[in-house]
Amino acid sequence: MWRHRNNIVSVMNVLDSVSVLDKSLSIKFEDGTSIAYEDCWLRDHCRCSCCYHADTFQRAHHLLDIPDVTISSVLYDKQTLQITWSDNHVSNYKAQFLANFNYEKWKNSKKLTPIIWRGLEIADRVAKIHVNKFLNSDEGAKTVFKSLLDYGVALIENVDVSVEATEKVCNALGGVQHTMFGGMWRFTTVQDHADTAYTNLPLTVHNDNTYFTEAAGLQILHCLEHTNGTGGETLLVDGFYGATLLKDQHPDDYDFLTKFDVEAEYMDDSHHYKYSAPVIRLNKMKEIIQIRFNVYDRSTMAFSSREECKTYYRSLRNLSKYYENPEFQWKFKLKPGLVMVMDNFRVLHGRTGFSGKRVLCGSYVSRSDWLNKARTLRLIQ
Repeated sequence: MWRHRNNIVSVMNVLDSVSVLDKSLSIKFEDGTSIAYEDCWLRDHCRCSCCYHADTFQRAHHLLDIPDVTISSVLYDKQTLQITWSDNHVSNYKAQFLANFNYEKWKNSKKLTPIIWRGLEIADRVAKIHVNKFLNSDEGAKTVFKSLLDYGVALIENVDVSVEATEKVCNALGGVQHTMFGGMWRFTTVQDHADTAYTNLPLTVHNDNTYFTEAAGLQILHCLEHTNGTGGETLLVDGFYGATLLKDQHPDDYDFLTKFDVEAEYMDDSHHYKYSAPVIRLNKMKEIIQIRFNVYDRSTMAFSSREECKTYYRSLRNLSKYYENPEFQWKFKLKPGLVMVMDNFRVLHGRTGFSGKRVLCGSYVSRSDWLNKARTLRLIQ
């Protein structure tokens, strides 16, 4: 399950003993936990009005302006620690504040653990919420953002069939991100851009914007019209699930795709975007945090050896087999009034080919902006 935001401190907020060591302080809390704090960290985290702006949550001094001082004396009770420094500055710290910085608890409080899914099993799990509830209540907003955090997908129903109504939803998700495609976009099979999405051909599942330095965080799609034709079903795949299968069944390929920079590129008469990064992006805890998979946008590349070239194709093909497996895909029809929101860092999307007139609108929301919304709703830290 996703670890939702709670107060990190529980029983570990009462001071038991404090010991001054060589340029550090060792604090033992009543639950038995001990944490060592370097003097440079303690001075940097002074919360007095001279050192910290409590109204903006920002430090008042440049790092270079923090004096190289030592601890002269320490006073404490169960709830408060006071340090007098060698320059006579006095710093006060609440036990509850200090207890936040047990490294393991601090690290785990920021850990994002999505719920992995495959195929149709996701259909009854993701949020499906009336647009008015989403726009007008914290409860509704939390339902949508929790679904995005857990599953990477949310559905918003009963939206007026217009670009303007869809834009209201996009703004509530964090704000419209402007790219070369514009802010809000509306498209049919008229090829306004050099992109396969602007045709009626089938689209294999992929992530958008792999050629951007930072791909869009969310993609929002609303089918405004599909008349005089059939097809055009949406395909969604949990990219983390496919990568996890690759790790289990082809560990060498997984390792390659977490380290090798695959170059993606977009070119037309007015634009030339290019970016290189691993297909499977990990954090320092070796957890998957992003998938950058798009078979269309791969740029031409040279390789350092024959073996590297062979590994490149083998690895991408093996990963593609999971993503193209119908058992792992959620297939459904977008209809007027239903807005789909998906995490572009995680969920791959595609569609079947179609006939007739099909009109869609939508936009992107940056990852920084939608996670900002999730934090203000106190779902994550």
